Amino acid sequence: ALATLTSFTAQGTYEGFDSDFIPVPVNVDAKAPNLRATVVHMLGGDITSTYDGREAWLAGPATLTPVPLMPLVGADLGGARLDAQLFFPGQITQLLTNWRADFPAVTIDDQPVDVVQGSMPDGAPVKLYFDKASGLLVRQTRYATTAVGTIPTHIIYSDYRVLPGVDVKIPFSWQVTWVDGQSTINLASVQPNAAIDAARFAKPAPPR
Repeated sequence: ALATLTSFTAQGTYEGFDSDFIPVPVNVDAKAPNLRATVVHMLGGDITSTYDGREAWLAGPATLTPVPLMPLVGADLGGARLDAQLFFPGQITQLLTNWRADFPAVTIDDQPVDVVQGSMPDGAPVKLYFDKASGLLVRQTRYATTAVGTIPTHIIYSDYRVLPGVDVKIPFSWQVTWVDGQSTINLASVQPNAAIDAARFAKPAPPR
C-alpha cells in the first residue's frame, strides 16, 4: 500500500515567528522519492522552499529572508532531503544508515514509543519515534554540528489521516522547533498521486 503513494499536492495554513504566529495560506507539493516544494503566502510576499533531489533553496522578500535567494548547504540541505523523503514512508528503511534501536523505554504525551536512530550521509544522527500502538511516526529529532555545539531540530507529526483513493496515512500537521524559532503547518486538503511538473521543485526565481 505504501508504494501506491507517489506524489501529492496539499493546501493548508502555516504559522510561525515570521508570520507573527498568524495563520497564512501554504501550498505543499511532494513527489517520490525525494522532491518537495513549499510556498508560504505571507502578507509581505511568498516564501518558497524547494528540494529537487540534490539541491535545496529558499527564496523570499528581503523583509522575510536573509537574501532573496539562498541555497541550503550542510545540515540545512541534509534536513531538506530527509524531510522530503519522509513524506513517502515506503522508503524509510533506505533513508539512513547505521540503524540502532537499543534505547530504553520512552513515552511521549504518556504514550509509549519505539525509538530508532540512524545516520544521514554526513554522519549526523537522526532519531525517529514511532507510536507503539499505531506504528506511526510521531517525532523526528535530528542534530547538526555547529561552531557553538550540537544543535537539535525537533519535528512533531500529528493528525494522521487516510488519503482518498490510497490506503496510506500521512500527518496533516507537523510542528518544527529549532533553537530560535518554531513553525507549524496544518493541512486542510490533500490530493494524492497528482501530476506535478518537475519544474515545481526546481530552483525558484527570487522575488522581484
